[in-house]
Amino acid sequence: MSKLSILLIGDTNRSEFRDARASLDSLGRVAHLPDTEAAAAALGGGEHTPDAIVIAQAYPSQFSHRGVDRLRRLAPLARILGLMGSWCEGEMRTGKPWPGVIRVYWHQWRARCHQQFGHMIRGESSAWALPVTATEEERLLAASDDALTRRQGLIAIYTRLFEMEDWLSAACRSIGCSTVWLRPPRAARVEGATAAMFDGSGLQGDNRDELAHLCTTLRPAPVIAIVDFPRIEDHRRAMDAGAAAVVSKPLHVEDLFWELDRVLDAAAPRSA
Repeated sequence: MSKLSILLIGDTNRSEFRDARASLDSLGRVAHLPDTEAAAAALGGGEHTPDAIVIAQAYPSQFSHRGVDRLRRLAPLARILGLMGSWCEGEMRTGKPWPGVIRVYWHQWRARCHQQFGHMIRGESSAWALPVTATEEERLLAASDDALTRRQGLIAIYTRLFEMEDWLSAACRSIGCSTVWLRPPRAARVEGATAAMFDGSGLQGDNRDELAHLCTTLRPAPVIAIVDFPRIEDHRRAMDAGAAAVVSKPLHVEDLFWELDRVLDAAAPRSA
Protein backbone atom coordinates (compact mmCIF):
# COMPACT_ATOMS: atom_id res chain seq x y z
CA MET A 1 0.00 0.00 0.00
CA SER A 2 1.67 3.23 -1.11
CA LYS A 3 -0.72 5.67 0.52
CA LEU A 4 -3.87 5.47 2.57
CA SER A 5 -7.25 6.74 1.47
CA ILE A 6 -8.55 8.86 4.34
CA LEU A 7 -11.87 10.61 4.87
CA LEU A 8 -11.43 13.52 7.31
CA ILE A 9 -14.50 15.03 8.94
CA GLY A 10 -14.67 18.25 10.95
CA ASP A 11 -13.27 21.76 11.16
CA THR A 12 -9.53 21.41 10.57
CA ASN A 13 -9.07 25.17 10.64
CA ARG A 14 -9.13 24.95 14.44
CA SER A 15 -5.60 25.46 15.74
CA GLU A 16 -5.56 22.20 17.69
CA PHE A 17 -6.27 20.19 14.52
CA ARG A 18 -3.93 21.87 12.02
CA ASP A 19 -0.93 19.62 12.74
CA ALA A 20 -3.18 16.59 12.44
CA ARG A 21 -4.28 17.64 8.96
CA ALA A 22 -0.63 18.09 7.92
CA SER A 23 0.21 14.62 9.24
CA LEU A 24 -2.62 13.05 7.29
CA ASP A 25 -1.68 14.87 4.10
CA SER A 26 1.84 13.42 4.35
CA LEU A 27 0.56 9.86 4.72
CA GLY A 28 -2.48 9.58 2.52
CA ARG A 29 -4.97 10.90 0.01
CA VAL A 30 -7.30 12.99 2.15
CA ALA A 31 -10.87 13.91 1.32
CA HIS A 32 -12.23 16.53 3.72
CA LEU A 33 -15.91 17.02 4.54
CA PRO A 34 -17.47 19.28 7.20
CA ASP A 35 -19.76 16.82 9.00
CA THR A 36 -21.04 13.24 9.18
CA GLU A 37 -24.10 14.07 7.06
CA ALA A 38 -21.95 15.18 4.14
CA ALA A 39 -19.70 12.14 4.62
CA ALA A 40 -22.67 9.76 4.62
CA ALA A 41 -23.97 11.33 1.42
CA ALA A 42 -20.58 10.87 -0.26
CA LEU A 43 -20.25 7.26 0.87
CA GLY A 44 -23.85 6.50 -0.03
CA GLY A 45 -23.25 7.90 -3.50
CA GLY A 46 -20.92 5.04 -4.30
CA GLU A 47 -17.63 6.85 -3.89
CA HIS A 48 -14.53 4.77 -3.09
CA THR A 49 -14.57 3.38 0.45
CA PRO A 50 -11.70 4.91 2.46
CA ASP A 51 -9.17 2.92 4.47
CA ALA A 52 -9.82 5.17 7.46
CA ILE A 53 -12.36 7.73 8.60
CA VAL A 54 -11.02 10.38 10.97
CA ILE A 55 -13.60 12.47 12.85
CA ALA A 56 -12.16 15.66 14.34
CA GLN A 57 -14.45 16.44 17.28
CA ALA A 58 -13.83 19.77 19.02
CA TYR A 59 -16.30 19.27 21.89
CA PRO A 60 -18.48 16.41 23.25
CA SER A 61 -21.57 15.52 21.22
CA GLN A 62 -20.51 17.64 18.26
CA PHE A 63 -21.17 14.57 16.11
CA SER A 64 -23.94 12.21 17.18
CA HIS A 65 -23.76 8.48 17.78
CA ARG A 66 -26.34 8.06 15.05
CA GLY A 67 -24.16 9.89 12.53
CA VAL A 68 -21.08 7.83 13.39
CA ASP A 69 -23.04 4.56 13.29
CA ARG A 70 -24.33 5.47 9.84
CA LEU A 71 -20.76 5.88 8.59
CA ARG A 72 -19.89 2.48 10.05
CA ARG A 73 -22.74 0.84 8.14
CA LEU A 74 -21.83 2.60 4.88
CA ALA A 75 -18.11 1.80 5.17
CA PRO A 76 -17.85 -1.34 7.33
CA LEU A 77 -14.22 -2.04 6.35
CA ALA A 78 -12.96 1.45 7.17
CA ARG A 79 -11.31 2.04 10.54
CA ILE A 80 -12.99 4.94 12.36
CA LEU A 81 -10.81 7.15 14.55
CA GLY A 82 -11.81 10.01 16.77
CA LEU A 83 -9.39 12.96 16.73
CA MET A 84 -10.41 14.58 19.99
CA GLY A 85 -10.07 18.23 20.95
CA SER A 86 -9.16 19.54 24.41
CA TRP A 87 -12.79 19.84 25.53
CA CYS A 88 -13.33 16.10 24.99
CA GLU A 89 -10.91 14.96 27.70
CA GLY A 90 -13.65 14.48 30.29
CA GLU A 91 -16.04 12.68 27.97
CA MET A 92 -14.92 9.20 29.07
CA ARG A 93 -16.00 10.01 32.65
CA THR A 94 -19.09 12.15 32.22
CA GLY A 95 -20.19 11.89 28.60
CA LYS A 96 -21.22 9.27 26.07
CA PRO A 97 -18.24 8.46 23.85
CA TRP A 98 -18.79 6.72 20.53
CA PRO A 99 -18.53 2.92 20.90
CA GLY A 100 -16.00 1.02 18.79
CA VAL A 101 -14.03 4.15 17.89
CA ILE A 102 -10.33 4.63 18.62
CA ARG A 103 -9.91 7.91 20.50
CA VAL A 104 -6.71 9.92 20.02
CA TYR A 105 -6.35 13.38 21.52
CA TRP A 106 -4.99 16.19 19.37
CA HIS A 107 -1.71 16.32 21.33
CA GLN A 108 -1.14 12.58 20.82
CA TRP A 109 -2.06 12.55 17.15
CA ARG A 110 1.18 13.31 15.33
CA ALA A 111 3.19 10.51 16.93
CA ARG A 112 0.46 7.87 16.78
CA CYS A 113 -0.68 8.79 13.29
CA HIS A 114 2.82 8.34 11.86
CA GLN A 115 3.44 5.18 13.88
CA GLN A 116 0.21 3.29 13.22
CA PHE A 117 -0.66 4.53 9.73
CA GLY A 118 3.00 4.00 8.83
CA HIS A 119 2.68 0.35 9.80
CA MET A 120 -0.44 0.01 7.67
CA ILE A 121 1.23 1.62 4.64
CA ARG A 122 4.18 -0.79 4.94
CA GLY A 123 1.87 -3.80 5.32
CA GLU A 124 2.90 -4.36 8.94
CA SER A 125 0.69 -5.14 11.92
CA SER A 126 -0.86 -2.06 13.48
CA ALA A 127 -2.63 -1.47 16.78
CA TRP A 128 -5.19 0.52 14.79
CA ALA A 129 -5.94 -2.51 12.61
CA LEU A 130 -7.16 -4.63 15.53
CA PRO A 131 -10.88 -5.53 15.54
CA VAL A 132 -13.25 -2.78 16.70
CA THR A 133 -13.99 -4.90 19.79
CA ALA A 134 -10.36 -4.55 20.96
CA THR A 135 -9.95 -2.69 24.24
CA GLU A 136 -7.66 0.28 24.78
CA GLU A 137 -5.43 -1.99 26.87
CA GLU A 138 -5.14 -4.46 23.97
CA ARG A 139 -4.21 -1.66 21.57
CA LEU A 140 -1.58 -0.37 24.01
CA LEU A 141 -0.10 -3.86 24.32
CA ALA A 142 0.01 -4.19 20.54
CA ALA A 143 1.71 -0.79 20.20
CA SER A 144 4.29 -1.73 22.84
CA ASP A 145 5.62 -4.42 20.48
CA ASP A 146 6.91 -1.70 18.12
CA ALA A 147 10.68 -1.70 17.84
CA LEU A 148 12.24 1.42 19.35
CA THR A 149 15.19 3.12 17.69
CA ARG A 150 18.48 2.50 19.47
CA ARG A 151 20.26 5.71 20.39
CA GLN A 152 23.46 6.88 22.02
CA GLY A 153 24.13 10.02 23.98
CA LEU A 154 23.25 11.79 27.19
CA ILE A 155 19.66 12.74 28.02
CA ALA A 156 19.16 15.42 30.68
CA ILE A 157 15.99 14.87 32.73
CA TYR A 158 14.61 17.98 34.43
CA THR A 159 12.09 17.07 37.13
CA ARG A 160 11.42 17.59 40.81
CA LEU A 161 10.15 14.04 41.28
CA PHE A 162 12.43 11.07 41.88
CA GLU A 163 9.74 8.71 40.57
CA MET A 164 9.56 10.56 37.25
CA GLU A 165 13.34 10.69 36.94
CA ASP A 166 13.63 6.99 37.75
CA TRP A 167 11.02 6.01 35.16
CA LEU A 168 12.37 8.25 32.39
CA SER A 169 15.95 7.16 33.09
CA ALA A 170 15.01 3.49 32.84
CA ALA A 171 13.17 4.16 29.58
CA CYS A 172 16.14 6.07 28.11
CA ARG A 173 18.61 3.37 29.16
CA SER A 174 16.44 0.77 27.41
CA ILE A 175 17.25 2.43 24.05
CA GLY A 176 20.96 2.84 24.80
CA CYS A 177 21.15 6.38 26.24
CA SER A 178 22.68 7.53 29.50
CA THR A 179 20.94 10.11 31.69
CA VAL A 180 21.61 12.86 34.18
CA TRP A 181 19.07 14.23 36.66
CA LEU A 182 18.64 18.00 36.71
CA ARG A 183 16.66 18.63 39.86
CA PRO A 184 15.22 22.14 40.29
CA PRO A 185 15.44 24.71 41.68
CA ARG A 186 19.23 24.34 41.79
CA ALA A 187 19.82 22.18 38.75
CA ALA A 188 23.51 21.78 37.96
CA ARG A 189 24.86 22.71 34.57
CA VAL A 190 25.50 19.82 32.23
CA GLU A 191 27.77 19.62 29.20
CA GLY A 192 27.35 17.40 26.16
CA ALA A 193 23.65 16.59 26.48
CA THR A 194 22.13 15.13 23.31
CA ALA A 195 18.60 16.15 24.35
CA ALA A 196 16.56 16.97 27.43
CA MET A 197 13.16 16.06 28.86
CA PHE A 198 11.38 18.75 30.90
CA ASP A 199 8.71 17.51 33.31
CA GLY A 200 6.22 20.29 33.86
CA SER A 201 2.70 20.18 35.32
CA GLY A 202 1.74 23.41 33.58
CA LEU A 203 3.44 26.13 31.61
CA GLN A 204 2.73 29.37 33.38
CA GLY A 205 4.84 31.66 35.53
CA ASP A 206 7.95 30.09 37.05
CA ASN A 207 7.39 26.79 35.27
CA ARG A 208 7.54 28.42 31.84
CA ASP A 209 10.58 30.44 32.89
CA GLU A 210 12.35 27.25 33.97
CA LEU A 211 11.62 25.67 30.60
CA ALA A 212 12.93 28.73 28.75
CA HIS A 213 16.10 28.76 30.88
CA LEU A 214 16.70 25.05 30.23
CA CYS A 215 16.23 25.48 26.48
CA THR A 216 18.69 28.39 26.46
CA THR A 217 21.24 26.61 28.64
CA LEU A 218 21.26 23.37 26.63
CA ARG A 219 21.01 24.87 23.15
CA PRO A 220 21.44 23.39 20.53
CA ALA A 221 20.26 20.19 22.28
CA PRO A 222 16.48 19.87 21.72
CA VAL A 223 14.18 19.89 24.75
CA ILE A 224 10.95 17.87 24.94
CA ALA A 225 8.35 19.36 27.31
CA ILE A 226 6.17 16.80 29.12
CA VAL A 227 2.94 18.48 30.23
CA ASP A 228 -0.24 17.36 32.03
CA PHE A 229 -3.19 17.25 29.61
CA PRO A 230 -1.89 20.16 27.48
CA ARG A 231 -4.26 22.56 25.82
CA ILE A 232 -3.34 24.45 22.70
CA GLU A 233 -2.26 27.43 24.85
CA ASP A 234 0.19 25.19 26.77
CA HIS A 235 1.59 23.93 23.49
CA ARG A 236 2.15 27.50 22.29
CA ARG A 237 3.81 28.52 25.56
CA ALA A 238 6.18 25.55 25.40
CA MET A 239 7.17 26.22 21.81
CA ASP A 240 7.57 29.95 22.50
CA ALA A 241 9.86 29.05 25.41
CA GLY A 242 12.10 27.10 23.03
CA ALA A 243 10.86 23.52 23.31
CA ALA A 244 11.32 21.31 20.26
CA ALA A 245 8.27 19.14 21.04
CA VAL A 246 5.46 18.70 23.57
CA VAL A 247 4.34 15.32 24.91
CA SER A 248 1.33 14.81 27.16
CA LYS A 249 0.89 13.12 30.49
CA PRO A 250 -0.37 10.45 31.09
CA LEU A 251 2.67 9.46 29.07
CA HIS A 252 3.08 6.71 26.51
CA VAL A 253 6.74 5.87 26.05
CA GLU A 254 6.20 5.15 22.34
CA ASP A 255 4.96 8.73 21.85
CA LEU A 256 7.93 10.12 23.78
CA PHE A 257 10.50 8.20 21.77
CA TRP A 258 8.84 8.97 18.45
CA GLU A 259 9.20 12.67 19.28
CA LEU A 260 12.78 12.09 20.47
CA ASP A 261 13.65 10.45 17.15
CA ARG A 262 12.02 13.33 15.27
CA VAL A 263 13.77 16.16 17.11
CA LEU A 264 17.18 14.44 17.09
CA ASP A 265 16.92 13.71 13.38
CA ALA A 266 15.93 17.33 12.77
CA ALA A 267 18.86 18.59 14.86
CA ALA A 268 21.47 16.30 13.31
CA PRO A 269 22.27 18.45 10.19
CA ARG A 270 22.78 21.55 12.34
CA SER A 271 25.19 19.76 14.67
CA ALA A 272 27.16 18.05 11.89
